[in-house]
Amino acid sequence: HNSLSLEKSKSFAEIRCMWQRREISNAEYLMCVNNEAGRSLNDITQYPVFPHVIADYTSKSLKLDKPSTFRDLTKPVGALDQKRLEYFLERYNSMPPGDSDNGIPPPFMYGTHYSTPGYVLYYLVRVAPEHLWNLQNGKFDAPDRMFFSIAENWNSCMSNPADLKELIPEFYFGSGEFLINSDDLDLGIRQTGERLNDVDLPPWAKSHKDFIRKNAKALESEYVSENLHNWIDLIFGYKQQGEEARKAYNVCYYLTYAGAVNLDEMTSDHERAAIEAKIQELGQTTRHMFRLPHPARNDEVTMQDLS
Repeated sequence: HNSLSLEKSKSFAEIRCMWQRREISNAEYLMCVNNEAGRSLNDITQYPVFPHVIADYTSKSLKLDKPSTFRDLTKPVGALDQKRLEYFLERYNSMPPGDSDNGIPPPFMYGTHYSTPGYVLYYLVRVAPEHLWNLQNGKFDAPDRMFFSIAENWNSCMSNPADLKELIPEFYFGSGEFLINSDDLDLGIRQTGERLNDVDLPPWAKSHKDFIRKNAKALESEYVSENLHNWIDLIFGYKQQGEEARKAYNVCYYLTYAGAVNLDEMTSDHERAAIEAKIQELGQTTRHMFRLPHPARNDEVTMQDLS
C-alpha cells in the first residue's frame, strides 16, 4: 500500500495533518495508523484492523447520503446492539474485583476480541487455506461456521456474544478475490444442503469487485470522515483502556492488552507457553498510541503531538 512509503518520508503528525486536509484517503490513513501501531499485513497475530462502516446489507441500492446506512463509529462492535450489550454488562457487573495474587482476572465485558489470527483467516480462507490448516490441524472449520455471507457476517457480529470481529484491509482494497473460491476448494456442505463456495453478497453489490468498490466508497463518505476519529479512539486511543474504556463499553479480557503480562519475567516455560497460546487465541489490542482524543478530520489542522 502507498501508506508504507508515505510513512518512511513523513512523520506521523504530518500524515495526520495530510489526512485532515484530505490529501490522503481514510483508507490510506487507517493503514498508516495500523502500521504506526505495529500491525502488519505480514503478521496474522497483529494484522491491520479496519472498521465495519456499513450497516445495511439488505437494500437493493446503497444510500451513502443516509446516516442509517452506516454503523455507529462511536461504539465498539460489542455495544452496537443494545440487547447484547445488556448481557455483557450484566456479566461484567457480576464479576468479582480482580485479584492477581489469587489468580482472579479483572472484570471484563468481552471475552473475545476484534482481531485474532482465527478471524483474519476466517476472512482469507479462500486465498490462504494452508494458513488455516496450520491453525486447525489440517482441517477447515464446520461449513456453517465459515465465512459464507457478507450479511450473515454482519448479523453475527451484531448478535452473537462470541463474535466481535472488525474487518481487514482487504474489504477496502483490491478486487475482492478473497471472496471468491477461485481454486474450487472443498469447503464443505452447509446444513441448508448448499455447497460452500463464493461468499454471498448483499443485494446492492453486482459483483465481488463491485462490493469492494462500494465498501471503499462508503469508507470515504462524508459520514465516515466526520466520525472515523471516534473509532480510532476506541481501537488505538484514549478509550482503549481504563475508565474511558469502561464508559465507552470497551473493556476486553485483560490478556488481550499489550503488556498486560511480562513474559520475560516468567520462570516457568510451561506457564509462558500457555499464556502465549492464550494471547494468540484471544487476539491482542493494538499498541496504545494516543492519550488524548484524536482530532476529527474537520478540526483545525495543527502539528500538535498526538501521543
